[in-house]
Amino acid sequence: MQQDAATRLQTFLDREDLFDLVRRERFARDQRRFDVMSACFHRDAQVRTSWYDGHGGEAYVEATRKWMSATGNSKHWVFPAFARMAGDRATVESPAMIFNRARLEGVEVDVHVFCRFFSRAVRETGTWKLMSFEVLFERDVMKPVNPSEALPVDWSALSAMRPSYKFLTYIQHVRGVKVNPDLLGDDRPDELSAFHAGEEDWLAGSDG
Repeated sequence: MQQDAATRLQTFLDREDLFDLVRRERFARDQRRFDVMSACFHRDAQVRTSWYDGHGGEAYVEATRKWMSATGNSKHWVFPAFARMAGDRATVESPAMIFNRARLEGVEVDVHVFCRFFSRAVRETGTWKLMSFEVLFERDVMKPVNPSEALPVDWSALSAMRPSYKFLTYIQHVRGVKVNPDLLGDDRPDELSAFHAGEEDWLAGSDG
């Protein structure tokens, strides 16, 4: 059955609100606008990244503040692409890139991570909030800023890391951060399919 004009308009407005929410959260994070970032998250949000796995939007924002003070400021591009809505619940999946500049054994390097950001969102008192934030890894690359310099990487150690985020894992290892080897990634399609099935169940009303 074809949707009436009012329903189509509301669907469009909700989708734009959700896309704006996803873009605003990453922009605020990168620009250290932690007040704006905090307002994007639900108080009970669950967040998992390469360096953080925890519960509570405020806790994640505060951890991000400390993390950025210690490691510098990586940047994010995010392109919200696919939103699904069911009443006051929604999911959003967005192609994204993470840009990270670091120094390895005196050599300045750039790490680019190709991924997707996935979030649940809930609407409270008319406002959408992020209920989760998950990174779905695709692949990553590392290169020296000065192309005449050799990349100072232990290739044998790198070969043991997940192909979907091996250079990111390597950089975090150098920083002393242990990265979960079982994060979601395109190199494990069965796990990714199970994750999406669970998100569809949640969207349909499951409490899982």
